[in-house]
Amino acid sequence: MSSTRSSRRGMRATVRSTVRRWVPDHPVAWVTATAPALAGLVAGTEYGRPTVAAFWLLACWVLCYCVQFTVVRWLRSGFARRYRNPVLVYCAALAAVGVPFVVLHPGVLAWAPAFAALIAASFVAAYRRRDRSLWAKGMVVAASSLMPSLTYAYGMLGSGAGAGAGIGGIAGAASAVSLGDWTSSIPPMSDMGMALFRYFFVTQFGSVLFAGTMSGSGGGRRRLAVSWAWHAAFVVWSVLGPLLGLGPDSSLGSQAGPWIVAVALLLLARAVVLPLLGRLRPIRPLVTGAVEGVSGLVSFAGSMGLVLASA
Repeated sequence: MSSTRSSRRGMRATVRSTVRRWVPDHPVAWVTATAPALAGLVAGTEYGRPTVAAFWLLACWVLCYCVQFTVVRWLRSGFARRYRNPVLVYCAALAAVGVPFVVLHPGVLAWAPAFAALIAASFVAAYRRRDRSLWAKGMVVAASSLMPSLTYAYGMLGSGAGAGAGIGGIAGAASAVSLGDWTSSIPPMSDMGMALFRYFFVTQFGSVLFAGTMSGSGGGRRRLAVSWAWHAAFVVWSVLGPLLGLGPDSSLGSQAGPWIVAVALLLLARAVVLPLLGRLRPIRPLVTGAVEGVSGLVSFAGSMGLVLASA
């Protein structure tokens, strides 16, 4: 009987180990990677029917995240053989799904240098075992925050040629992303895309700073002060920015103001209260992770304020 139980426990441990090698197992990381792209897709399809191109691009981005996750782990491990197969399989899957998309939408390659530079920096950090540093995480956050511009542009394809002008501050986005010559198919940096980029970079990098204050090393007063200053600046920006024309986008932000201000205040409360509670009694990583997950969902809900404001 005991041998049977030991065998089952060993089998479960093997399955868990295999899943961890192949599937990113941090829910917060999934939210960080996919929420901005999904927000851009929702914003684009707000004006018309959902498009195959937008969902296709989202699938490509999910595979890009899987490639980045497995490559970073492989580099950090010193090219351990047990991590090599997930890298090869995900790269092959990305090529199979992504190359046809590029053939049909070659203009997306105009964005490739920016993404390549950011992801390459994260790979260098992993090779040097600095992938948990602030600058390395900032590169990943920046890459993720750029995605709304693309999913928004390809989502706009469903709005029809006539609906592209003057929607959300983007003139002619639907016609700018179309089959044709190289330049006419380049997705533009729209007002909506820029607003979502700023919003998600501020909120997600704030989460990086918050996580640093809750780490085992504690981070000290300096890291806590930086986190508080970042979140306080977000509150000030969300309140005064639209009035001064400096918000996530002055026109969109002024209409979505209550949403953004509410998110900023909630994230500031999280950044202040939990580290102080952690000094009184230890807070388990599971609790911190749950708070980060809820914060990610709150941030995504706030981004919908920008989307609805432009409708």
